Amino acid sequence: MSIGNRMSAAAAAGLVGLAGAGAAQAQPGNPAYQSHFFSACAGATGALAALCTASRGGQLSTDSESSLNPNQTSVTGSSALARAQALAVATERRLEGVRDEAQDGGPRAAGGFSLFGSVQGEWSEQDRAAFVNERGYDGDATRVTVGLDYRMGSGGVVGVTIGFGDSSSDFDANLPGNAFTPQEDAGGIGADDITVTVFGTAPLGPQVYVDATVGVGFTDYDLRRNATFQESNRLIPQTNVRATASPDGREYFGSVGFGYDAEMGAFSLGPYARLRLTKSKVDSYLENDGGTGLGLSVSKTKSTSVVSILGLRASYAVSQPWGVVLPQARFEYEHEFDDDPRTTTTSLLLDPARNTFAVRNDPPDRNSFNVGAGLLFVLPNGWMPYVDYEALLGYSDASRHRVTAGLRVEF
Repeated sequence: MSIGNRMSAAAAAGLVGLAGAGAAQAQPGNPAYQSHFFSACAGATGALAALCTASRGGQLSTDSESSLNPNQTSVTGSSALARAQALAVATERRLEGVRDEAQDGGPRAAGGFSLFGSVQGEWSEQDRAAFVNERGYDGDATRVTVGLDYRMGSGGVVGVTIGFGDSSSDFDANLPGNAFTPQEDAGGIGADDITVTVFGTAPLGPQVYVDATVGVGFTDYDLRRNATFQESNRLIPQTNVRATASPDGREYFGSVGFGYDAEMGAFSLGPYARLRLTKSKVDSYLENDGGTGLGLSVSKTKSTSVVSILGLRASYAVSQPWGVVLPQARFEYEHEFDDDPRTTTTSLLLDPARNTFAVRNDPPDRNSFNVGAGLLFVLPNGWMPYVDYEALLGYSDASRHRVTAGLRVEF
């Protein structure tokens, strides 16, 4: 019997034994990635060539096809854009606070400077079925912001902020399969950023206002991609891939809005409309794969979002001997005009032909909602602490919660 025939017989016997033992069923796989891997193996070098030889020219198990599919790269671009949007929202909330602080006892003096700072925590989750374009993940972020603003004689306010953010997310693990044991997770994204924003608001009439923001952010990424190589006969040990990269990124954002604040005694109600533009970019990068031969070259990613917001805010001033308490609430409807699916291209570093594999992210939900509530305290001597909560609603298979606490002092 030839070596090839002995291998085939052993493979068949092994698979029959696994089936008889009640092993998990093989996953549907990713035929497009299998085809790409065959092409890469045709001229592979180094450690990649050794894996190609062990898998008879690149024949992967279906579980491995799904695991090696680098759809983590599509989430990197989406998360960069989401962070840019969060930066814009943080400044928009600051402008809302400026107007709330002037209600029933807040500071009104022209020519006054204010210092302010805030700490924000965010928790997000994306659920995705196995083998779709993007991977599911759980994430959290922390942001510290400090700033200075100036109240002009016209009633307008201009200011500047600087923010420092830290965020991380872990991708959902691949599913276990037939003699296939996935890693604990499929990797993750870490990001540290610094952002500078300028903003302003001005009255257009007794109760009508316009506001605007513009900002730029600079991000350092720490990317992890965990995958598992397994040949189709599932007889040789798996090769676990733990690839890392540290590309740079930039975020640009701006918004303009109009609103109307109707004050009815202690109660204030205000509809508003806003248009927000955000752009993000993640530079191209090469992975460090620890010598497994499965490291990737990944193209740069650019993303653009144009969102309209229609909202309604309400607050009620409650006078106390020591100051004023303003409970607040808001409801927003968002519509996304842009952010169409984008394509990221990857190629195996040890494939001299640089055969590319395209990863395309999921299209966004075009419509979603935000709800928020908070408390603002207007205290003597210009001290104004506040706390705010916001949640994303109506977005398919995704959730987000933000809590912000801050303090503003006028002098």
